[in-house]
Amino acid sequence: MKLGIIGLGRSGKTTIFNALTQRSGESVPPGGHMVPVLGVVPLPDVRVDWLTGLYRPKKSTYAQVTYMDLQGMPGVVENKHEYMAHLLAHMRAMDAFLLVARNFPDDALGEPNVARDLKELEDEFLIADLATIEKRLEKLAMEEKRGKRIQGPEKELLADCAEVLNAEKPLRTRPDLAGVPELKGFGFLSARPLLVIVNNADEDDVLPAFPVVSAEAMVVRGKLEMEMAQLPESEAEAFRKDFGIAESALTRIIQHSYSLLRLATFLTVGEDEVKAWTITRDLPALEAAGAVHSDIQRGFIRAEVVAFEDLRRAGDYAAARKSGVVRLEGKTYKVQDGDVIHFRFNV
Repeated sequence: MKLGIIGLGRSGKTTIFNALTQRSGESVPPGGHMVPVLGVVPLPDVRVDWLTGLYRPKKSTYAQVTYMDLQGMPGVVENKHEYMAHLLAHMRAMDAFLLVARNFPDDALGEPNVARDLKELEDEFLIADLATIEKRLEKLAMEEKRGKRIQGPEKELLADCAEVLNAEKPLRTRPDLAGVPELKGFGFLSARPLLVIVNNADEDDVLPAFPVVSAEAMVVRGKLEMEMAQLPESEAEAFRKDFGIAESALTRIIQHSYSLLRLATFLTVGEDEVKAWTITRDLPALEAAGAVHSDIQRGFIRAEVVAFEDLRRAGDYAAARKSGVVRLEGKTYKVQDGDVIHFRFNV
């Protein structure tokens, strides 16, 4: 899963990116060009930690999240139109967005206005989506003039999307419309799940009131989080206590990221590896098997499943089996978050 970090100039979006990826600062690429920078972040998971202690595998693998930030070209973020052009070009491949809004004073920009900044970026996405629709509708109209018959409901679906956008509403408010297969290839920006990250000053942990449409919001003290990300865990824990931060931005943002994309984690265990696998919620066991290996999906027989909490209460797999909490499930079983699964297959 990939999430794009977006924000207006001096909002602190790169600071948030650095806090997540444990980087110390912005790395400006040579040549004076704005480029996407990716950071792959493991998801802290106490289930993987516990299973590692139980099985003592050669390797432990956590689920991962990829974040992207646009960096480079000093000063370009002050040029809104140029930044937006780069933003629209690079963000269509993202599964969701983290929108960073400044909520701290800035000598150059003055007092913050979260609602204004949020609306400005949202409007850019609405305009970009409308332009995509208008361009496609124009092409369809030209094809009709040439006598070509337009198959399927694409034209009507695009018109419905345009109606939503013209009402100044993002397409994520209509997932039943934006998610239909005929529109999948358009990459509508306003249809992506959105998490608003309000970037507060060091001493401020209050989420301000502002209107947000069909999105979640959370407070992060970005500068503090980036500084803590550079510290050893023992020092970072003491730092968090001093500022009343219960858990790091890394953990909270990734948890929200999973929630945004309706994701779940199942686990496989053994002497070689304990591994967390990321899937969509309620994925059938047959498709979850394919996430591990295509041969397992092809030769799927059964899934031997135990819920992690049942396994932990039992103490080990043999005790869990003896107590009757290990069960066999078929192809259509909907995998649940925290399931520990052994796939039986034959190829």
